Amino acid sequence: MLCRMKLLLALLAPIGALKMELTDTNFKKSLEGKNAFVFFQAPWCGHCRKLQPEWDQMAKLFADTPNVIIGQVDCTGSGQGFCGENGVQGYPTLKLWKDGRMQDYNGGRDFNSLKREVERKLDPRPACSLESKDACKPEDRVILEESEKMSKAERAAKIKEVQQEIQDAKTQAAELEKKAKKLAESLDLIKAGGQAVEKVEQLLDDADWRAQCEGRTCIVAFLPHIYDDGAAGRREKIQVLDQVMRETKKDGKSVGFLWSQGGDQFEMEEVLGLQFGFPAVIAVNFGKGRFGVHRGTFDKDSISQFLTSLSRGGTPLAPWPASAKAGKAEAWDGKDAVPPSEDL
Repeated sequence: MLCRMKLLLALLAPIGALKMELTDTNFKKSLEGKNAFVFFQAPWCGHCRKLQPEWDQMAKLFADTPNVIIGQVDCTGSGQGFCGENGVQGYPTLKLWKDGRMQDYNGGRDFNSLKREVERKLDPRPACSLESKDACKPEDRVILEESEKMSKAERAAKIKEVQQEIQDAKTQAAELEKKAKKLAESLDLIKAGGQAVEKVEQLLDDADWRAQCEGRTCIVAFLPHIYDDGAAGRREKIQVLDQVMRETKKDGKSVGFLWSQGGDQFEMEEVLGLQFGFPAVIAVNFGKGRFGVHRGTFDKDSISQFLTSLSRGGTPLAPWPASAKAGKAEAWDGKDAVPPSEDL
């Protein structure tokens, strides 16, 4: 509604896209003079397979859009170098190139969200205005035509009316934000006292998970697949969790710490909205039926701050989905994994 009001105030007052397979050898030349939306993926990645139909649909839609590339990169094959140069650490990763400059995409992974991103950033069309009526939606065109018929006095009165509606909407939004903050404070996920677990455990099944987290908050880290991070990278991240665990124990907080390999709990990751990549960290309290998602970097200070924010009601919380259950997972043997062979 605010957007419509602002539009009313405003009224009153380039050669076709293609889903291109990008590789280490062709990406620089392919992106010259073009904007691009690029999907970095791995063939074994479950989230990537889920995203693929949406990506194909979008590429087809923009097949005739000037100067835009809808690209795709296999980070386990001919695009390994390209992925490394652009800081790709998990899958799927989406990035935009606008006028030669790269930026991360962290929005929705559904077709409509992807489509809007291309239209908004890579393929801007004329804005709806008196001079560009063809760019208007039908309902906005009605506003245009009505404004053209108004006298100067009527237009001034309408502007004042809409400005007041905008102010009222902002006031209501501020009041709702205060109520939400008080609700978050009342949830108080972190409990003082008790004993912290002595080891960061791997999440292997739902029953074990709930037993370890009974009566307290648990931090669960979804780490990159062993093919991406290797044994050394995984140990490093588990060590970060261990450091945070020891710190919380010293502070007298009862918090459980677990980790899971990204993709092992594919269905649960989907339900929790963790498609933005790994590592991803959540806090969950089954007794209260609430969870929160860590939005910062994966390091000791950032995760510790996440816990502090939870205890003070500063982190948005959501109801724990009843369908979010952990499936059986294979225990990690502490070794590197040999990537699956690919058919030539």
